[in-house]
Amino acid sequence: MKRAISLFLTVLLLLSPLCMVHSAASYNSELDTSANIVLLMSLDNGAVIFDKNADQKAAPASLTKITTAILVLENCKNLDEVITVKQSSIDAISGTNSSTAGLMPGEQISIRNLLYCLLVKSANEAAVILADYVGGGSVSKFVDMMNEFVQKIGCKNTHYMNPHGLDAEGHYTTANDLAIITQYALKLPLFSEITNTVSYKLPATNKNPERNLLSTDWMINPNFKTYYYKYASGVKTGTTSNAGRCIISTASKDGYNYLAIVMGAPEEDVTGDGNPDNCAFLECKKIFEWVFENIRLTKVADPTQIATVLDVNLSWNVDHIRLVPETEVTALVPVGNDETSVMLEVIDSETPNPVNAPIKKGDVLGKARILYAGNEIATVNLVAAEDVHMSVILYIGYAIKSVFQSKIFCIVFALVILVLAIYIGLIIRHNREKKRRKHPKTIRHFRNFK
Repeated sequence: MKRAISLFLTVLLLLSPLCMVHSAASYNSELDTSANIVLLMSLDNGAVIFDKNADQKAAPASLTKITTAILVLENCKNLDEVITVKQSSIDAISGTNSSTAGLMPGEQISIRNLLYCLLVKSANEAAVILADYVGGGSVSKFVDMMNEFVQKIGCKNTHYMNPHGLDAEGHYTTANDLAIITQYALKLPLFSEITNTVSYKLPATNKNPERNLLSTDWMINPNFKTYYYKYASGVKTGTTSNAGRCIISTASKDGYNYLAIVMGAPEEDVTGDGNPDNCAFLECKKIFEWVFENIRLTKVADPTQIATVLDVNLSWNVDHIRLVPETEVTALVPVGNDETSVMLEVIDSETPNPVNAPIKKGDVLGKARILYAGNEIATVNLVAAEDVHMSVILYIGYAIKSVFQSKIFCIVFALVILVLAIYIGLIIRHNREKKRRKHPKTIRHFRNFK
């Protein structure tokens, strides 16, 4: 009877969460984006809120310069060291009609100021100058360093051909890899400071007077009202014919922090003013507004919830035990949802059934996925909700049964049977030989022998 009740409770508990899911919509269905690639993730817990082709390889344009800046910051001890610009560095981007800071051959400029040219103005000649310096006079060596670095930090689908990001065959990355690279870069204090600079006065040099560098990121510039988002900070923009319009940005509001990556966005008149708009900025702003309006960190599981019931062996009075989440779990879910809006799905491979007594309350006996709208948003250990004591009599029987069912016992038993069979066979053979010697065969028809 107890087994029947246990089975009924198990089925009931497994089916009940299915009835409590309030929405079948995923985060992705709640946003419409024209960009080819979009990734929105929490910088607080790493949760991916929105993902559109985040693993698709694509040209990164000047987003490449994030990796260039990381290697410069980590390989240059004195950022105030002055570098003399080489003619070859200027020649390297000659005719590309790409973004520059107007640096000239023979110009003397510090590494720090070159970083501002690189990240604020997105100057391509600054990328080559820095790569040449850190690479010991070899830009190609620096590019090798870039590729080694991204592999080391866990990027799976990134390969660089240059330090600036101009289109080149074999030069690609993904939004997921860029998220890894950007999070690494954001840990470097000067990187965040530079990339959040709206304008920078570049000091006069031996070749140029003082200049003002204006950030290519219009989301952080209040003068660009269409794109400006007051909660945004940095990080980097990029544009080439292959890459389209791209931006990586962070935003913080009400204690929430997010990273957004938009790649392959078009340039078209969205606002209706007759001028083409940078849709990367518009889409990035839109997804930030959406996430701050609609997503909240909410309790989705706690130790009062029964996740499942397991059968118990070796206990005289108890034949099932309840499992509950080990700790309270919070996750980023749409406003209006709570623990009744998610489903706890037991991971069978990590939750053996049945289990053996003795069991202490709080013992980890399994694991469950926490699902919202069919998407895994967290995992949690499942623990025993109560103590279960072991019956000594049942344990002795179990131990004896285990011995008889063990592989070692089966092997030893088989060997004993084999030895016994051989021994019996030898005995029988010995007795036959003994009998034959005692009663030799009589030769018949002896009269035929002369």
